Amino acid sequence: MVLAIVLLGVSPTVVEAEVIDVPVTVSAGGGELNLTKKEIKEELAYQKQLVEELKSANDNKEKIVKEYLADNENAIANKIGNSEDSPEFIDTYIINDETQLIFTDTEVMLDTTEMSNENEATSEEEKLLREEGSNESIVSSIKDFGETVFFGKKVYAASSKTVSARHTRTVYAKVSGNKLFTAGIGAKFTYNGAKVTAQTTENYVKVNGISGVVWSVHDKKNGVQKPSIKKRVVYQQATAKSGLTIKGNGLVVEETYIRVNLECNHLGKVSKSSVVR
Repeated sequence: MVLAIVLLGVSPTVVEAEVIDVPVTVSAGGGELNLTKKEIKEELAYQKQLVEELKSANDNKEKIVKEYLADNENAIANKIGNSEDSPEFIDTYIINDETQLIFTDTEVMLDTTEMSNENEATSEEEKLLREEGSNESIVSSIKDFGETVFFGKKVYAASSKTVSARHTRTVYAKVSGNKLFTAGIGAKFTYNGAKVTAQTTENYVKVNGISGVVWSVHDKKNGVQKPSIKKRVVYQQATAKSGLTIKGNGLVVEETYIRVNLECNHLGKVSKSSVVR
């Protein structure tokens, strides 16, 4: 039995779920908005239908999400758009080992992860690993940035190995289906059972234009955190700002912080996490 939280204004009501496709991770907060039982039921059905479409899809999940949101009206998102106060809720679904779908009151987020097979390290990669230092004073903030999801099996490396991974989060407007922005991070990790090193292979934050609204990216930062000799965290973070231009003057309407992380330990265990707030 799984527990799901359904928002009724600011106070969440806990209900027992009869099916497995209810949200697996739920939080709530924000202002009050009166929702009927019918609206709550419609929201869960809206979420479940998109989840099922993604589970049955072989590829092009971004296209499926965008078209579904554009073609299906969401009563709660429309109602929130006409309210001064907005409740906040997060419903997270596991599509498969590589994909998660997150619903909020006004947005839908698609998390995807790709991971390569383990390979033998080259002589140059082994050299970099041997030379890798550790700065114990740099404390990883990975636990502050959402749920961590692990991939693969524990590997007790007898010799140096490498593995590559890629993690993206794409944010869509729930009402229109417009893609707002995407953040991505790619990394290669080299490990030998005692220590690990990391290299960024790709990093970006992209915004998409919407009629009448201007998005821009600020404070972009990419790096490798070194909490210990046995852990490396590769990250990309930025602030996306949306605004309007009125008679030549810019007006910032909304600021959104986004961060994506890839983490690996000395045994080759890779995890990802991300946050939008």
